[in-house]
This record gives sequence, C-alpha cells and structure tokens, in this order.
Amino acid sequence: MNRRNLIKMGAVQAALAAVPSGASLAASQQPAHPQPGSSTDTITLRNPAFDLELHPGAQLHCRVLHRASGALLADSPYSYSCKPTALTVALKTASSVTLRGTTETGLVLEHLFAIDPAGSWIDEQVTLSNSSAVPVDLSDARFGFVLPVSVPAGKVSSPWSRHIFTAIPFRREPNGSQTQFTDISLTQLLTEPFSSELWTSETSVTPAFASEGWAATDGVHGLLFSKYSPAGLEFALLDRVTLPGNQIGLRWGGAGIYRNVPEHGAWLQPGESHQFGVSRLTAFTGDMKQGFYAFRSEMEQRGHGCPVEFNPPVHWNELYDNKLYWLPGDEQDNAEMRKTYYALDDMRTEAAKAKQIGCEALYMDPGWDTNFGSKIWDESRLGSYKSFTTMLAQDYGLKSSLHTPLSGWCNPASYPLEAHRIDRYGRRLMRGPEDGFWQSPLCGASQQYVTETAARLKVLAAGGAAYFMFDGTAYHGECWDPNHGHRVPGRLEEHVRATCALARMVHAEYPNVLIEMHDPIMGGDRKRAVPIYYGHGTGPKDQPFAQAAGFDTVWAFELMWMPMQDLLSGRAIALYYYDLAYSLPLYIHIDLRTDNSNALVFWWNASTCRHLGIGGTHTDPAVRQAQKDGMAQYRRLKRYFAAGVFYGIDEQTHVHSSRDGRSAVMNCFNLDPDPVEREIRFDPARLGLSAQKSYRFSGGAFRQVGSAYLGKVFIAGHGHTLIEIS
Repeated sequence: MNRRNLIKMGAVQAALAAVPSGASLAASQQPAHPQPGSSTDTITLRNPAFDLELHPGAQLHCRVLHRASGALLADSPYSYSCKPTALTVALKTASSVTLRGTTETGLVLEHLFAIDPAGSWIDEQVTLSNSSAVPVDLSDARFGFVLPVSVPAGKVSSPWSRHIFTAIPFRREPNGSQTQFTDISLTQLLTEPFSSELWTSETSVTPAFASEGWAATDGVHGLLFSKYSPAGLEFALLDRVTLPGNQIGLRWGGAGIYRNVPEHGAWLQPGESHQFGVSRLTAFTGDMKQGFYAFRSEMEQRGHGCPVEFNPPVHWNELYDNKLYWLPGDEQDNAEMRKTYYALDDMRTEAAKAKQIGCEALYMDPGWDTNFGSKIWDESRLGSYKSFTTMLAQDYGLKSSLHTPLSGWCNPASYPLEAHRIDRYGRRLMRGPEDGFWQSPLCGASQQYVTETAARLKVLAAGGAAYFMFDGTAYHGECWDPNHGHRVPGRLEEHVRATCALARMVHAEYPNVLIEMHDPIMGGDRKRAVPIYYGHGTGPKDQPFAQAAGFDTVWAFELMWMPMQDLLSGRAIALYYYDLAYSLPLYIHIDLRTDNSNALVFWWNASTCRHLGIGGTHTDPAVRQAQKDGMAQYRRLKRYFAAGVFYGIDEQTHVHSSRDGRSAVMNCFNLDPDPVEREIRFDPARLGLSAQKSYRFSGGAFRQVGSAYLGKVFIAGHGHTLIEIS
C-alpha cells in the first residue's frame, strides 16, 4: 500500500484537450492602426508600465505596448474561438472597460479589461452566457491577445526573442532532475508542443504551454503572465495561431480549456453562465527571480501567503519506525496487526522519541482509527481521544496531529453504501476482494460522504486534534448518482470543490486546527494538477462555507520516502522554486534514516518547508546527534524558517529574513560529495533587509563592499552550513 504508486494504480488520466490553431485572423493584414471610420472610437487604458489600445468593431483590434522597452506585446485582432459579432462598450470607467457581444450560436460574451492606474499590471476576464435553447460545447474554447511574429528563413524575428519564458512555480518539476528546467524560448513557444509530467504519470504533450504563471525576461525587462481562478481550474496558457504573410502569432492571456478544465466552462446549458478567471500581465525589472517574487507578491495580496505569526508544531511521525505500515499488502488494516503494532504503549514509545529529539507534536499516520481512513478514533486500543491528547500534553509536552485520508485512499467499509459512486449504467460501485485502498468506490463529492466526514473530523477537533492531513484526495472517476447533490455526472471539478469544502467546514467551527491539503486530484504523488492556491483562504461566494478559511498548508509533493535521493537527484530542488513563488506554507515529513552526519536532509527540508515533520531512527549515533543538534538550532531560529521571508541567492543558498528587516539566517548547501569553499555575495537590500543598517555574520567571514557583503563559507561534501545575520 505504497502512496508513491497511488496514482499509477488508481487515478483517472485526464483527456488531452485540443487547442484550436486556426482562429480567423484575416484582419491582421490591416494596418496596425485601423483607418478612421473602420471601427468605433479607440479606447486607451494607460499606466506606467503599459499602453492598452482597444478598437471595437467587427473585430476587436488590440494593441499592447510595453512602455519601458517600447516593444509591442499585441497588435492584432483579439483571438476568439467563438467569434462574437461587433463588440460594443457595456461599461467604462477611468481604469476599466467592459465590452459585450453575441455569437451566431447564442453565446453572450462580456470581456473586461482593467489596469492598475499607478501600478504595473493589466487584467482581463471573460464571461460567457448561453442565451440559446440548446447546450453549447466549449471544449475547444480559447481566447487571447495575439502578437504577430515574422519567421524569415525559419528564424523568429521579434524584440521578445531574447526573453526566456520560465514556468512558475514549477521551473523544476518534482519529477525532474538536476538538468530539468522549464525555460522556454519564444522560438520554442511558436514551433514546439509543451512536454510535462505535472499532470500524468508519464510525459505528456499538449499544444499549449500551461502553468500558473510564466516569467519572461532578458535579465532587464520582465513580463509576468499569470492566471487566477479560485472558482475553476485554470492555467496561464501560451500558444500560437497561424497568420498570413509568413507570420505566426503568439497568443497569451485571455482564457482557455486545458485538459478538459475548467469543466464548468466547457459545457454551458441553456441559461447558464461561466466566468473564467483573471488573466494578468505584470511588468517587472530584472532577472527570473524577480518574476517569481512578483508572482509571490500578487498571490500574497490575494490572501495566499504565510500568516505573520505562523508557528506550526514540529512533528514526529511514528510511521517510519512503526512495523505496522511496512507490512505487505493491506495487512496494516488487519485488526490483529493493529493490536500488535499500534497500541497505546507503542504510541508512548514514539512520543518519548518526539520529546527526546525536540519535536512539538506526535503525528500519527495510518493505524489510529477503527479501520483505514474511517477517521473514527479506535478507543478499544488507545482509550478515548480526549484522554490521549491530555496524556501527550501532560507527560510529553506534545500536541496531537492525525493522518486523515479522504475518499480516494481508504477502506470504504465505514461509510454508507449511499456514498459510493454510480457508473453511467446505473451500477453502484463496490470494492472488490482484490482491490487496494487506492481503488476506493466512494464519491468524494457526495453530500453523504462530505457531511459524514466533516462530522467525524469535528469530533476529533473537539477532542484536541491540532492538525489534520488531507491525504487520499485522489479523483478516481465520474459519478452518476442523482441523489449526491453534485452535477450529473459529477466529474473531476465537483470532486475538487467538495474536497476543498471539507477544510472550510471544519474551520467554520474549529479555525485553529491546521489542515494540510494534498493535490485534490492526484493525492499522494509527485504530480500537481491543481493550482497551488485553489481551495486556500475564503472561497467563492456561491460555494458552501465560503467565509471560512480553507486549508493551511500544501503537501510537498510526496518527497518524503527517499529524501536524500530526492535531493541529490534534483527532484527536491522543486521546493526551492516553490518558495520563490509562494509563501503559502509547505508541509513535509521526512525519513531521517536516509540522512547523513551533516544532517543534510534535515536542513534542506527545514529550509524549504515552513511546516516540518521528521521521523525514523538512524542506526548511526553520529547522525542521530547531528539531527538532534540541528533540531535545537532550528527551534531556536524557528521564527525565520516558519514565518520569515524566503529569498534565494541560488538553488543551494537560501536566506530567511525577519519580517522587520533587521536580521536573517542563511542556509548554505553543498550537494556535491567533495567539500567546497564558496564565495557568497549578500546584498541586504535584495534580501529583505534594511539597506541603512550594518550587519554581523556568524558562521562565515564576510566583509562589506559597497552596499553588499562578500564572504567565503566552507561547506562539507553533502553538507550544510548555517549563517546567522544580525
């Protein structure tokens, strides 16, 4: 029952959605500025970063100028896969305009363009309404600005050809390696398909390049393309359209259906509307990292950041030393095996380990409930939960944290039959004798499942739980039960919404319980099919418990089983790029049995995951001592790692600055086997610290040179050096 194989064995692969490449753009042969009388009056929105000119008419001609470089980002009719008739102005203010038009099939299109008058961004948002009497298929929908690009002799000719487009937050995918980077040239965008392992178990190829954001920069002038859609699964898409005259168009912004999502926008019933998320273009100055920081700042402004006083308990995970989990097959759910390996005395032993190394909570993985995934505390083996949490606090000074897997990975026996999925033939799905827990027949979007699960979690919260892990979130297939309270059929997006709603249902009554969320489609895997922010914070107004907070932390992509191998192979470098892009906390627990005497595994994960869990007793006393010493240092400096501001000097040099800009800690890593003396340039103003202060360095010799500090730091092979800056 290995979580690493969960998706390979049970998840349903999403179908690849084709993106149209032949949108009608014949009008691109017209002059860049339409002649007087050929359209309605020009609408201009301007801020310090961009000029946006809109020429409504038979087609919407758009011109976007990047003011700092003087280069155009769009100069062509806007690309609509469902072509509206003449767009007219529905609403106009000093900083926005909404255009409205209809299509021959009865779609009403509203297109909002807005700017930050004093800032550096342009937003747009598309809303479609079906005014016809029949459903409308929008599975190939794609809208976007178009930048015509000449291709003389097969070579791209554009001022933007020097820019590299980098995926945010997954420049390095969690399945990647030391040489894998999602850095794309304009030539590749215009001539190649997109390859990725984020969505499937194998490398897949799509016509559009998809990411939460794209940072494009030549090192001086930068552009951030992002998509924000808390009500639907969407991504920032970059693709191309064919143009006359030996030209090709880079299409960006707007909206589009990608891998069949957002599902609610791919099929509109009569009278139904769908509002796509906001596409934003932001200007920044500098290198790729500045683009990541710009993305992070925007997500923080939208409420997806790290709380100022974030102080989660450091976990000790009993799983790594517990023989129960490592039994073959599904024996970990065998009642006799649970009595043998998961009794109260076993948990006392693990609590003593947690206290000894300096942890703050005992995290209990599979084994504490009546059967796997029931989320009902087994009093017959462990006593009442209230007495257990009281014992942990009084005897060991620990909080209680629990593994609470959801519908995608559990024993469904404790749930009513009415919560099972029905297939399109009307058959109720059941768990077969050979099925593993990853093949659960439960419908995670059913009211029967969601209501019962929320009730069970609240009982645990009332008993003193400090933390829930929402593992087992994987989507396994559609459901046709008309009594479940979801669309019929209920598909992937219904499942994701219900999974995120569970966190809000708990937080509505127990706001202080920390909730971690695995990917709501992929579950426990190194994949990421859902945007990081989706389900975090308050929800869309039309969804249940919208005013309650969603999950608190994000699962660190299953990098828990072989953390040393994950790090040295380059897979765990994905955590570094995540931290450049998000301050929304990551959570991980790691197997310390894979660590070395430099505590490299411990420190890497402490540096990249704001909520840390550890477990596993190493056989080497020297390694155990290094880990214990590391924990003492970590606890002393925890405010920097848990709630500070993360900056990257490079992939192996991380800075955690205090929020008041007066101090920091720096983690210096060496992922090579030989020791190294590395020269580091520390520029306070670029690392969240006040430029008006002078600084002292503990752990390395630094000298001030102008506004920065230069120092040489010795780092052991496969090692770590900690520098304190005050």
